[in-house]
Amino acid sequence: MELKKLKMKKLNVESVKYTSKHYNNEILSGLQNFFDAHNFIIKNNFLKYLLISGTIFLAFFSISLKALMYGIDAIEPISTKWLIENLMPYINLSIDNINTGIHASFWLLKTTINGNQDKIFTMIFLIIGSFYFSFITGKINDIIFGKQQNQSKWTTEITRGFKLSSINSLKQLMLFLIITLFSFIPILGMIAPLLSFVIQAYYNGILMADYALEKQGLSVKSSKEFYKKNKPALFAIGLGFMFLLLIPVIGWFMAPTYALIASEIYLYNKGK
Repeated sequence: MELKKLKMKKLNVESVKYTSKHYNNEILSGLQNFFDAHNFIIKNNFLKYLLISGTIFLAFFSISLKALMYGIDAIEPISTKWLIENLMPYINLSIDNINTGIHASFWLLKTTINGNQDKIFTMIFLIIGSFYFSFITGKINDIIFGKQQNQSKWTTEITRGFKLSSINSLKQLMLFLIITLFSFIPILGMIAPLLSFVIQAYYNGILMADYALEKQGLSVKSSKEFYKKNKPALFAIGLGFMFLLLIPVIGWFMAPTYALIASEIYLYNKGK
């Protein structure tokens, strides 16, 4: 019995080591695609597309967060009034208690946004940028795969990209809200920024890769299967995207186009 337990423990340790090694290799390989993306940009004169994405990024950076906070402040009194009127008949709380609860919820939302401004802005940018991402992915796809690949309608691509980026943004926002709550616990608060970074990197990797997957004719269902099987590589693509965004100004010009090209290169190499 003891021998069997020792064998099982050894197998578990070996499994963990193998999984860890596999994830490390996939992440390093995924990051390598960004160096290949750099060569692709130079070779195919894609510098103009960096200027386009960077200009859009900078333009929205100055107004999007202010507009978002203004919008939240504007809807808070309207929402409070509506919620009080509709909750009073069903819960045994005073108006002051309900009002305090609603105010606390809005405070948590605004605190989360203020504490994750760069992340929130990136989510907004990825939603708004669906038009550009679809366009540039088509250009990249034509060069890497050739025009023989499955080409869907542009409006379909934009709609799919917009939906995915919106859904992923909502998921991230909910996770950020939870992390913000736990960040008030001293020990957990120390790892909260890291958790937020990892979550955003993974979801950004999914979004960047999905444009390439859609170009290859994968349905939403098939793409989800791909995400499950290639989590480390998608995380690496999102990680490269996030690392580039950390470079002031210049990184904002580079990140979207580099990540889209890295995704296409990853798919090309995987299909060899």
